[in-house]
Amino acid sequence: MRIALSFFIICIMFTSCAPSPENSRKGIAGTWRLVSMTCRDQKTGAENDLWGKDPIGFLTYTPEGRMSAVLASASRKITAESAEKASPEEQLMLFRTSFAYAGTYTQKDTVILHHVEVASDPTWIGKDQVRYFHLEGNKLTITGPPLQTVSDPHPQVLTLVWERVE
Repeated sequence: MRIALSFFIICIMFTSCAPSPENSRKGIAGTWRLVSMTCRDQKTGAENDLWGKDPIGFLTYTPEGRMSAVLASASRKITAESAEKASPEEQLMLFRTSFAYAGTYTQKDTVILHHVEVASDPTWIGKDQVRYFHLEGNKLTITGPPLQTVSDPHPQVLTLVWERVE
């Protein structure tokens, strides 16, 4: 009985204390393709697809602790031959419907801190971005903390679903 109890306690210790493969850097390391990006109003619960049904993007985590993300609306179109030659209105639309940043990351349990070194929004540089994640099979769901924006009267929560490509 004592041996069985000891074995049971050891099994519990290993399964509850050791990081699971899904919650380790190895579990999130790789390249991920954006599947969906929804925004949920914290007060009303209303959800919408922030950049339409088919946003595009990639997220990469390396086992060494580097990360990069680039996201955009799939419906971005301009009439000029390049963004540089686009009208100010089109350039504004391009800026508002895309985002990119990169740096290092640290991960503990289901929280990832992105330590931003370069970003399309310069106010992010040198700051940490908190992300919460859930990994299930080849799907990675990342949620940010509630954010208050100028255009929304209530805090919004952004949820991004990614699918592993590597």
